[in-house]
Amino acid sequence: MMNKMDRKARRDVSRRAFLGGAAALMGSAGLWYPKKAMAAPVERKFLFCYANGGWDTTTILDPHFAEDGVGAVGGVDMDVNSVLGTAGRIKYTSGPDRLEVDEYFRKWGKYSAIVNGIDAHSVGHDSGQKFMLTGTSASSYADWPTLLAANGTLEYPLPHIVFSGPSYPGTQGAAVVRAGGGTLLSLIDGSINGMADAPSPTLMPPADDMIDQFVYNRVAEFAAQQKGIARERADGLLSNVERAMELEGRQFEAGLDDLGNTMLDNMLKASEMFRLGLSRCAMISIPGGYDTHGNIAPQAPQQVAFYAALNELFDHMSNTPGHTAERLVDEVVVVALSEFGRTPKLNGGGGKDHWPYNSVFVAGAGVAGNNRYGATDDGLIAMPIDLKTGQASAGGTMLGCEHVGLALLRLGGLDPSRFLPGVDVLTALVRGA
Repeated sequence: MMNKMDRKARRDVSRRAFLGGAAALMGSAGLWYPKKAMAAPVERKFLFCYANGGWDTTTILDPHFAEDGVGAVGGVDMDVNSVLGTAGRIKYTSGPDRLEVDEYFRKWGKYSAIVNGIDAHSVGHDSGQKFMLTGTSASSYADWPTLLAANGTLEYPLPHIVFSGPSYPGTQGAAVVRAGGGTLLSLIDGSINGMADAPSPTLMPPADDMIDQFVYNRVAEFAAQQKGIARERADGLLSNVERAMELEGRQFEAGLDDLGNTMLDNMLKASEMFRLGLSRCAMISIPGGYDTHGNIAPQAPQQVAFYAALNELFDHMSNTPGHTAERLVDEVVVVALSEFGRTPKLNGGGGKDHWPYNSVFVAGAGVAGNNRYGATDDGLIAMPIDLKTGQASAGGTMLGCEHVGLALLRLGGLDPSRFLPGVDVLTALVRGA
């Protein structure tokens, strides 16, 4: 029986394998890299990270300092000892307790964009969450990751995998799989069937292999007889069966199991799902309590921890082959958001209350990075912007969460007009749009 110390040691070794030259280390361990289809188009994958409770946008993403970069300006209370940080055209809140944020933007700012002044259309937790993730209050509308997963050009066994955090499947529930509580590996190898109220029998490997081969042969025979869209669907199913058989044979899931369930661990698991072509989208929670009415102090360490993990994730993705691109960093988009922002001024208890103007962080493939878009004035109130440039414009549009969400769909190669007709897109966020 493996004790806790032995298990922690294995987990640390596994994490080092992912982060310290992942491609070479995992390759030498016999882990499988999927074959890339010849001339296959790059289909971007999306990792959504959600801070539940309503984050303070001024903590990192929307700084309001005097011209010398020190001290609050206007009607905004900035954290004590925080200062203005810059990386290229990006401006953020820095300070001695935010060195991990400095490191992230120094290394990966060219991939990153900050979008400020987003109207969440609500200061309620549930309604704000729904608006930010779907652009509407209609219950039938699926969230951005579900739409991306359900409308991709490739076939994925687990299209949108929710490790933790919110999910609005709408009418696209077949694309969503919840993998929290350690069920990810069970979903991949099929053993979850034995965990039901009326569990199916567990088969020994020889019998399991025979069934796999039988299913594969039947699917291959069916695919050979089809044409057009039916052939495409059958080939997609055949590819998934091949991938499932390969995964079981190589037992790569043992490494994933040892990673644990921290935020970084789940980020790495998601990136592995992307690399193997198992999933297109994933959702994870950014740990912490962000509903800081009574004390604003927890906001900084919680948000800083996200950038520390993000820095390691980008290190990993820059050294790891992608599913349809040379490297994961050229294929994956990371989106971090919360349901709304927090008031510009501290309340009597030293906290900040709900505020409708929000910020979103986006980084990765296809993002027009090294920039910030949207704007708030000295009172932290959103200003109109030109959606093509993303910059403040007196005759522009008040930026809503729907404009940002449609830009994510555009990044994913979808036609935004199919989902929210008549709503414009924040095209400034999409490189080359």
